[in-house]
Amino acid sequence: VDASGGYVLTQKADQMSKERPLLDVLSAFNDLCLLIRGQSSPRELEKVKKNIMHDFESDFSVLSRLLPNIGVLFPQLHTKTTKDKSIERVMNWQNVCHTLQRFMRIVSSRQTPVMLFLDDLQWAGSTSLELIQALLSDTRGSSCFFFVGSYRDNEVHDGHPIFDLMSSLDSCGVIATKEHLGGLNRNDVNMMVSDSMCIFPRLCKPLSDIIFDKTKGSPYFALEFLRSLTDSRLLKY
Repeated sequence: VDASGGYVLTQKADQMSKERPLLDVLSAFNDLCLLIRGQSSPRELEKVKKNIMHDFESDFSVLSRLLPNIGVLFPQLHTKTTKDKSIERVMNWQNVCHTLQRFMRIVSSRQTPVMLFLDDLQWAGSTSLELIQALLSDTRGSSCFFFVGSYRDNEVHDGHPIFDLMSSLDSCGVIATKEHLGGLNRNDVNMMVSDSMCIFPRLCKPLSDIIFDKTKGSPYFALEFLRSLTDSRLLKY
């Protein structure tokens, strides 16, 4: 996506995400405004600005309230609209959803696709996932939006909003692919430790076996375990 001239957004949910609905997703799209400003040519930027003003007109204050970084594209207009306190009355979920859909129809296309990667979906709230579903299933305009999410399957239950998202996308005819990434096997961990320490696999096998038993083959936890041994000066290489 990035190589084709598009925009890649990354965000990470955490244990507080359910207490602040939509904030993780809105933060990512707020960053998109900065990417558009930084990656667009003057001609492309002028076209985006013209289309935004044409589509939003009097609703621009709603967009600027939702995505404050839109001000980097319209600094003078942004200064005026931030003083509009009446916007507080219209920021419900339906308005947020509709505003972002309109925004994405303008800034995303086959020439400039937008991809959002949201990590740790097990912490994401239902409203955030519903917003993502609404963006993915939007059939109006020519928006080109991709979504990649990751979660720990041992931390979600049958009623988790993730499964509602998958079901909704399927009902809307949105193509979705699910991949299960299991842990490394014992030999793979041995090769990873061997490469990290620059020694033969047979020499580090006792250590890699311990790491495998403690981390169940998780690459992330295996590397963190190696790092902790190094930081504690229990391992030198």
